[in-house]
Amino acid sequence: MDALILTTRFLLVVEVKQISGTLFYKPAFHEFARQTEEGVIENFPNPFDQAYRHQLFLLHLLSSWKIQLPVLYIVVNANIRTKLDSSLNGCPIIHLSGLPKFLEKLYQNHGETKLDLVELQNKLSAISCRLPARRKIDRHRIRNGVLCKKCDFRHVMDYHHGLWICPHCGEKSKEAIFLALHQYRSLIGDRITNRELREFVGIDCKAVTSKLLKRLNFEQFGKGRGVYYLIPEDVLDQKMDRLFSYVIST
Repeated sequence: MDALILTTRFLLVVEVKQISGTLFYKPAFHEFARQTEEGVIENFPNPFDQAYRHQLFLLHLLSSWKIQLPVLYIVVNANIRTKLDSSLNGCPIIHLSGLPKFLEKLYQNHGETKLDLVELQNKLSAISCRLPARRKIDRHRIRNGVLCKKCDFRHVMDYHHGLWICPHCGEKSKEAIFLALHQYRSLIGDRITNRELREFVGIDCKAVTSKLLKRLNFEQFGKGRGVYYLIPEDVLDQKMDRLFSYVIST
């Protein structure tokens, strides 16, 4: 959940996305995809399902507190160059510029309640978990590489034909990259370039790294030498069988 708007009329869950290209949706399959400028179609986690889970959680929470208040959700696309396909008609998704008008309609459609907003805010704050401030760590102190979990992260794994292989114990894994990227995101930042990924995981070939980034399906920003990728917060939850369903040639 990127934002929660509290009012005395409703609660609004806001999921913010910055996906570029043209966005499509197949409701029957809960499939959310985008088509890039090059014509490549890529699937993304369904933001409507994400927001719906937050909605259910908040409804259950309000019920336990004996508070009756509508809980709504909206997906907001913050990339002004993104196009929304007609398959998204009727879906709770808008461009950022349309948010004020959307809120205005919600105010018109939902009546005032006697809810104590300060009390609700205090209740929500009491159960929220704030992340500690990110500690500044010098880059040279952070160890590079995809580390072998079986060896208690003592040895760096090598990349061969789509597999991460430990030269010490022989462990093979398709999933080790996700933990490494999670650690990168936590210790360094959520942005990574092709060069930074090569240096961090120990892949020499730029083309191989490009294929790996493509299969990871991270959001891409910038053009030319300024291209970078956004490591998602839920990178550990990526589906391995979909991302690595074929062998990446090295």
